[in-house]
Amino acid sequence: MAVMFRACPRCEGDLNIRSDHYGEYQECLQCGHVVDIQRKLPVTFKIQKGKMKPGRKPKVA
Repeated sequence: MAVMFRACPRCEGDLNIRSDHYGEYQECLQCGHVVDIQRKLPVTFKIQKGKMKPGRKPKVA
């Protein structure tokens, strides 16, 4: 359980970070304002070096 002091956008109260089976969210301890926390998934790219098509000549600089 983590508390962020004076971080509520509505009343400048204290936000508590909680989670349930839907995901994580921030809840204000004073006014009850709730904001979902969107987690960014890491983006990974797998680039394979391919061969040139048959019949194509390589470019010369």
